Amino acid sequence: MNYSLKCLPEEQLRLSGSELEHLIYTAFFPPLCVFGLIGNTLTIMVLVSNDLMSRANIFLACLAVCDVCFLILMIPHSMGNFDYFAFNLLFRYLYLRSKIHLVAFANWTSAVSIWLVVGVCFERVIGVRSPLHRLAAPSKRRLAAGLFLLLSACAALTCYNHVSQQCFMKLFCHDTQWISMCLDVNTNALQGNSTNPTSHLLRQYVKWMRAANVALVIAIPLLFLVILNTMLMYYVKKRSYFLYASLSKVSRRMHREGQASLPFVATLFRRHSDQLVQQKMEHRVAVTVCAVVTSFTITQAPSAVILFLMAIWDDRPFRSPGQLYNLQVITSFLVIVGKCLNFVVFCLSSENFRQKLVATLRSRCGGLNEEKRCHSVFTTYTRCDSRDSRILSAKKSFQSI
Repeated sequence: MNYSLKCLPEEQLRLSGSELEHLIYTAFFPPLCVFGLIGNTLTIMVLVSNDLMSRANIFLACLAVCDVCFLILMIPHSMGNFDYFAFNLLFRYLYLRSKIHLVAFANWTSAVSIWLVVGVCFERVIGVRSPLHRLAAPSKRRLAAGLFLLLSACAALTCYNHVSQQCFMKLFCHDTQWISMCLDVNTNALQGNSTNPTSHLLRQYVKWMRAANVALVIAIPLLFLVILNTMLMYYVKKRSYFLYASLSKVSRRMHREGQASLPFVATLFRRHSDQLVQQKMEHRVAVTVCAVVTSFTITQAPSAVILFLMAIWDDRPFRSPGQLYNLQVITSFLVIVGKCLNFVVFCLSSENFRQKLVATLRSRCGGLNEEKRCHSVFTTYTRCDSRDSRILSAKKSFQSI
């Protein structure tokens, strides 16, 4: 059959898999993506401008970078749902050629993100259990090596996505319409043939790497998050209770004896007050981390469950392929929402983050205004008094967001 003479209707040329996908990626994704890119950029600016860069701040900044990369990789999918781009021959060719690789890179960033969240939660648990841990400055060399190892391991776990499907492209309608069809390499039939041309070695590689991905990127990290989040809340509650109980016990004993000198009482209570301030700060940090972890789990878990079920039972738990596809669209959109929510979670749960955000924006805007003022003054001696010193003096010394 000469496919180049056959012209397909517009309905078959649309790149949307369903009406639900078209609605989500044309109406909801564009403003959400803009908000997520701006929010994550502001988050990175705040976290990297801290006086004391803790491990948690470094991990959270890397998480924001991964979220930005994920949203950028999703932009071509959103563009493909608009008819203007879907019917464009050049965009259609580039998108259909690169779609599977865009998905693979997006999965890579998601894998890095989930282990970064595990690292943040683990670092906070250690910090709450061992107060001296927060005083140790993170080794830049070890952090760089650890992040490089994480990127490499996640790349190795997700690179099978680049070869997990066999894609065929053909030109229709006098070489004006590109059509593509992608099938899993482990399917039993390709284009009506009973034999699969994919090598047995490649099929086994995809099969076992998919199982490893389910275990090491979905099941185990989510289990770690639940356990670490529970431990974090337990230790924070336990230490706060112990501190308040100790302070109450000392005050009752001194009140009963009534013989302690006033300077000694003032010194003792000042020491306990300093400990209370430190405990409250650690509690706020723990609450922020717990909020981030909870938001991450709620938005990522549904997609993880669907991928887990597909890896074990294929599509047998679902009544129709359309039902499965729409469920994947919904869970994927939840993941996108989660990538945009971290900025909101930081602002709502951390007063320090809000103060730091305002100070950072003021310093950036103030710096631009001062630069303009400097260029507008033409005298033999020009002095610009920067407000940075006032901003720096007003900063609070805190360990993390």
